[in-house]
Amino acid sequence: MIVKFHARGAGRGSGPVDYLLGKDRARDGATLDRGDPDAIQDLIDSSPYAKKYTSGVLSFEESDFDRTTKDKIMSSFEKALLPGLDADQYSCLWVEHRDKGRLELNFVVPNVELLSGKRLQPYFEKADKPRINAWKIATNAILKLHDPDDPINKRELTTPRNLPKPKHEAARAITDGLLSMAGNGELINRQDLVIALEGVGFSVVRQTKKSISISDPEGGRNIRLKGLIYEQDFKFGAGLREEIETASARYRATSQERIREARDVYRTGVEIKRAENQRRHPRPEPTHECISFEKLALDSAERSACFGRLLEREFGGREKRLSRINWKSANRARC
Repeated sequence: MIVKFHARGAGRGSGPVDYLLGKDRARDGATLDRGDPDAIQDLIDSSPYAKKYTSGVLSFEESDFDRTTKDKIMSSFEKALLPGLDADQYSCLWVEHRDKGRLELNFVVPNVELLSGKRLQPYFEKADKPRINAWKIATNAILKLHDPDDPINKRELTTPRNLPKPKHEAARAITDGLLSMAGNGELINRQDLVIALEGVGFSVVRQTKKSISISDPEGGRNIRLKGLIYEQDFKFGAGLREEIETASARYRATSQERIREARDVYRTGVEIKRAENQRRHPRPEPTHECISFEKLALDSAERSACFGRLLEREFGGREKRLSRINWKSANRARC
C-alpha cells in the first residue's frame, strides 16, 4: 500500500465528488463506502477558506479485501490523520475504485471543523508526513500487504525531497530505487542511470570508474554512490538481479526493527497532532446538565415522596373538614 495526497483542494465540491463517483453517481468500478456525497459537496461549496478540502488515495497492489478489512483500514487511517477529533467534528467521504485491476480507497475531507466552522488542516506535508508514513509502514507489516518499499517491489526512485538525512540511509534509498528500475528494464547503462538521477532533481557532480557522487540536497559533503550499478561499464545482467535480491533480503531481515521505529514515530506524531487539534478545536461546553441514572433514581424517589406529602395534606385536610362538618351537624340535631 502507498498513501498519496493530492495537491488540489480549491474549487467546487463537484470536482472531487464527480471524479470519484461520476456525475450521475454511476462510475464503473466505483463504490461508495462511507460518507454522504451531497453533504461533502455542500461543505466544500460553503467553505470560505482558500483550500477547501484535502483528498488522496490509499493504493494497493491487491485487487480487493473483505469488507471488515477495508473498514479497519479506513477507520485506522482517519485516526492517524485526525487524532484528537471525534467523529462529529469532521466529515470524510470514502470511495473505492477497482477499475484498474487493484484496489484504491479514495478519501475527501472538507477542511472545516463541523462544530465551530473553523478551518481544519488535516495534512501539512512537512509536519504530518512522518506520522502518516509510519502508519503506512506499520499497516503494511501488520496486514502483510504488498510493500512498495521492498527493493524487489520498488517502482519509483527516491527524490531529493524524500531523502533520509543520514548519508548511508540516503545512499541506500537511492540505490534500492535504481536497482528496481534496472530490474524492470528502465536502466541499461550508466548514462541511463545519470539521466534518471538528474530527472528527479539530483545533481551529479562527479563520476569515476567505480562510483558516482551527487550533491547533498541538505548541503554539506557530497553523497558517494558505490556498487555494481554505479560502475562505468555497468550493463544489466545476472549480477544485477542478484544484487536486487540481496537488497530485498536485507530489507526483509530488518523488518522488525523498522516496525518498532515506525510505531515510535507514529506515537510521537499522534501525540503532537492530537494536542494541536484539541487546542485549535476544543469541544464546546455542554449547555445542559448531564444526569446520571443514579440522579434520575434519586429525583424519582424525591418526587414520589413529595407527591405522597401532597396527597396526605390533601386527603388528610379533607378528612378533618368532614369531621368538623359532622360534629356541627350532630350538635344542631341535639339542640
